[in-house]
Amino acid sequence: MARKKRTMPAAEVYEKSDSFGQLPSAPPISPHRMDHIYPDSYGSPPPLHQAYHVQPARANYVPDQIARFNVIKPDRLAKRHNPQLYTKRGCTDVFCCFLFFVFLCGWVVVASLGIMWGDPQRLIYPTDSEFRRCGVDQGGYYNFRYLQFFQIFTNKDIFSKRPYLFYFDLTKCISYATALGGCQTTQICVEECPSQYFSYLQLRTASAAEIQNKMKNVVYCTDDVDKSTVTTFVALQSLVQRGKCVSYTVKSVPVLQRCFPEAIFNAVDNVNTVLNSSNSLDYLKRTFGDDALIPQDIQITGQSSEVMKSVVEDQPVTHKVIHDLSQTWWQTLILIFAAGMLSFIWTVIMRLLGSLLIWLSIFLVLGALGFGAGFSWIKWNNLKATGAIDDYSFHPAFDAYFEMPTTWFVVAIATSVLLVIFLLVILFIRQRISIACALISESSKAIGSMMSTLVFPLFPFLLHIGVFALWGSIAIWLASSGQEICRMKETNGQVYNTSTKCDCNAKLAGCTYVGIEKESDTIFWLQVYNLFAFFWLSCFVTALGDIALAGAFASYYWARDKRHDVPTFPVIRALNRAMRYNLGSIAFGSLIIAIVKIIRVMLEYIDHKLGKSENKAVKWFLMCLKCCFWCLEMFFKFLTKNAYIMIAIYGKNFFSSAKDSFLLITRNIVRTVVVHKVAGILLFLGKAMITLGMGILSFYYFSGRWVVEGVPKVDLYYYFVPIVIVVIGSYFMADLFFDVYEMAVDTTFICFLEDSEQNDGSLERPYFMSQKLLEILGTKNEIPLHTK
Repeated sequence: MARKKRTMPAAEVYEKSDSFGQLPSAPPISPHRMDHIYPDSYGSPPPLHQAYHVQPARANYVPDQIARFNVIKPDRLAKRHNPQLYTKRGCTDVFCCFLFFVFLCGWVVVASLGIMWGDPQRLIYPTDSEFRRCGVDQGGYYNFRYLQFFQIFTNKDIFSKRPYLFYFDLTKCISYATALGGCQTTQICVEECPSQYFSYLQLRTASAAEIQNKMKNVVYCTDDVDKSTVTTFVALQSLVQRGKCVSYTVKSVPVLQRCFPEAIFNAVDNVNTVLNSSNSLDYLKRTFGDDALIPQDIQITGQSSEVMKSVVEDQPVTHKVIHDLSQTWWQTLILIFAAGMLSFIWTVIMRLLGSLLIWLSIFLVLGALGFGAGFSWIKWNNLKATGAIDDYSFHPAFDAYFEMPTTWFVVAIATSVLLVIFLLVILFIRQRISIACALISESSKAIGSMMSTLVFPLFPFLLHIGVFALWGSIAIWLASSGQEICRMKETNGQVYNTSTKCDCNAKLAGCTYVGIEKESDTIFWLQVYNLFAFFWLSCFVTALGDIALAGAFASYYWARDKRHDVPTFPVIRALNRAMRYNLGSIAFGSLIIAIVKIIRVMLEYIDHKLGKSENKAVKWFLMCLKCCFWCLEMFFKFLTKNAYIMIAIYGKNFFSSAKDSFLLITRNIVRTVVVHKVAGILLFLGKAMITLGMGILSFYYFSGRWVVEGVPKVDLYYYFVPIVIVVIGSYFMADLFFDVYEMAVDTTFICFLEDSEQNDGSLERPYFMSQKLLEILGTKNEIPLHTK
């Protein structure tokens, strides 16, 4: 097929050079970016400078309507310099992508080991002395993972209806931590916790019918005891002494599916009432006799009233907080949603009044410094005139120092110096502040024209929740892994670490479950792997969101006609490009951050292990290391974020993008600092005003100071509970919106630096920046192009 003849641009006249031949067959390369390769076909750019002498011919400019005759207009010429459209893209950092995939496979292996070795129900549900989980397991002696092999079908569903763990003698494990880990007393699963005080000595003179009634309704025994055969006190006493039946019960309530004395969780004043009433063990001991198996009430309720009080007061507060949240949940959600709407409105305000807010903040700082300096000089002069003297001795009253002339002299000097420095800095960087204001305005326009960017953060947010759920689930499985240990009871009925081991799945008399034996080192390193996977995937998700937003905002900046050249669904297109070509680069950047994070965690772990070590040198060295790695993490976050922007624009690998962005920023370091500080001021003002405003609004509403007609007034125990929820939720919503805004500013700034360095406003290399930025820089395009 014959080659199509080039159409010469109407805005330029080309004269063929005598020293060069015909147009080369290879596609020409952009003279300002070597990675911009254009097809040599319809709509291709003019040839290189070496091949043709270019002479502007504005007089021969062809009107827009002649475009149907294949005449290239300046706007179409400018589009060919859009790096997002005419950059050759390919898969980057493939090895890192492969490494990331292998690592995920390893994470699957770790999860499989956790599922195979662990059982989260061990951490959630209590286990009785026969290794049965209350409320979950069915009757029989079996391991949960092998339920189908060891289940005794005649007792099916018995233990699934017994959700609570009951301790025969709570005084042997009165410590809450010991109770959770197991204690040296018989433990059984029960359908309900005891509802009354009882001593088996009450049945010393009881009839057989009375004993049978108590055995059926009050006395708790192990499953191997046939209660129907116990008709005498002697038989009951024998079972109690052998640990087969309980010697006493106290009125109890379930806490974490374990039965604890109700007196611990009632008001402290009620404890004395219980101790002095007939509803107590002491009363039963005085009435029906005493033996070593019946403890005193004080042993049950604890030795310290202060400890009891702290436990007592927790439960009611929790109930009240839950009550308040249940009463105010819909008002809280409405206020948080309103915070989101205010965040969106603030982005519009920043677009319209961003420059005003920035300059107003600068003038307020100047005014405050000027007022402080003037007031200090006047105060110093007045004190000197009245003959005040300086007394440098120690004064408990701090106000005495403000009556000394030297104090105000020092303050006056300091504020004056700060005022002069700040004023000189403002005068020196005033143009850069104007650039920052213009960039912020452009970022606001970009967000306003691509509203999907405000919704997109929900996608990485959901991914973050998924990653956190995976990490937490695997961590729980690993934490619950280990081998169940059962030991035989000694002749005295106790179980020790030296007691003979027995098979937990075998029905053996005296075989008691004592706990879990873990492979500590193996589980530790598996948990480290799981934590590192959490860090890597979290950073990966964050990077994926950043590069998608950067691609969308870059497409807006490099579009000549903002209404027509910006692609449809820009965020989705940018996300598709990132997932198609740049997963390896994203994995590379997130790996760097994850490595630094895991090192910081290991340093914290080492510091924790050292505890109260008196080696000051080691402590100081660890502190320095933690500080250095924190700074290193902040630096790498800044570096990788700018690298992702360059990747979104040019599609290069991570190392090249990081190098280009770093060198670009170092060449424009003052602009970078000014833009980041100015944008930081605006974002801080926005977050502070929204969070503070919603906090004040929620305070007046939930405290009853503001009554809204048609809205029922809520009666709350603690009105600060919904206020705290609203403040936290408002800050989260503002941060969600302003993270998008921050990414828009950073991307626009990088694009602006690239535009100002690589282009010169000529017909071949026109600027893509807005007219306002061109005016600030004092330059212009040779032929004005469409910048709608």
